[in-house]
Amino acid sequence: MFSASLFINGTLSFLFGLTAGKYDKKKFILGFQIILIICATIALFTSNNLLLGGVAIIGGFGRSGMGGSGPFAVIEVSWLNDLIKYSRKSAIFSLNNSLIFCGMGIGTMVATIPEFLSKIIVPDLAFRLIFLTIIFWNIICFYLIAKVKSDPVTRDNTMVKDSEEEKKINKKENKNLILLFAMNSLNGLSLGFIMPLLPYWFKLKFNSNAFDLGIIFTVSLFLTSISSILSIYIVKKLGAAKTVTFMRFGGLISLLLMISTPSSILAGFFYMLRSFLNRGNIGARQALVANITRTKATLALSINNFSQILSLSIGPFITGIFFAHKDYTTPFIIGAAFQILYLVCFYMFFKNSEV
Repeated sequence: MFSASLFINGTLSFLFGLTAGKYDKKKFILGFQIILIICATIALFTSNNLLLGGVAIIGGFGRSGMGGSGPFAVIEVSWLNDLIKYSRKSAIFSLNNSLIFCGMGIGTMVATIPEFLSKIIVPDLAFRLIFLTIIFWNIICFYLIAKVKSDPVTRDNTMVKDSEEEKKINKKENKNLILLFAMNSLNGLSLGFIMPLLPYWFKLKFNSNAFDLGIIFTVSLFLTSISSILSIYIVKKLGAAKTVTFMRFGGLISLLLMISTPSSILAGFFYMLRSFLNRGNIGARQALVANITRTKATLALSINNFSQILSLSIGPFITGIFFAHKDYTTPFIIGAAFQILYLVCFYMFFKNSEV
């Protein structure tokens, strides 16, 4: 189901991203809030596996969606890109991601409550109450988004008037988009082997329960929120490309230490360190991607997201096969190898770009 969910949402994200430039992006985001409310309402009142699977895929339940708007996440980032000045994009994207991770941390804490409630009330009812929180907060989100004024900020770059020069620049930008697709496919392959089944890895290797995992993921999300803020200052010192490369390389080392430790406590610590280093630079990455073209930020973000999710959807299926044969290490080694290739390509691609 993970693979199907990721593939469907990735494909929809790409298709919506291609068409979003012609319409009001704000309406797409508002529409997704309505979709989530409907999906959560269905999940709240049904125990039908087919229906639950369907709304889980559409609503992204069980995989967080990185706090974004599911298949509309690209449109969300592109809309934000339109509303802020060029010189502040990396900082604003990082602040936005800090708030996202903080909110996800709170949500993870709330998700541990049913574990305790199930000892007092019927377990089925206890866990269904999670969907009430989804309904409530998405109503709040709908109201807040509706209040935002969509006043795009014109980018500082001016269009080249000479037709021949314009053709050359367009050709270079199109080449960059193709390279972005190829490069980010490596990142998706890497993450696909590592992330979707990571909670299951803790369960299989250390017999961790929902409460144990809740603590690990909650702390890691709050730490990531902090690192997103810290990355703003690191980018000013090192530049965006170096910041992303160094932080993610540190995250890669943390991953290798995590899978080699025999202790669940140490594994949890290294996971939190990995999250701090690996995900705290998402804002800088988004700003770099949004600016590889002059006027096609939504297309660039769509390609970035689609190429990653398309390849990411392959990983969980293969990782599941390894796990079924009690091999809890090989998938992570494969993922680490793809991550090294991605980091080399990323730095070479963006080393002369700054935001």
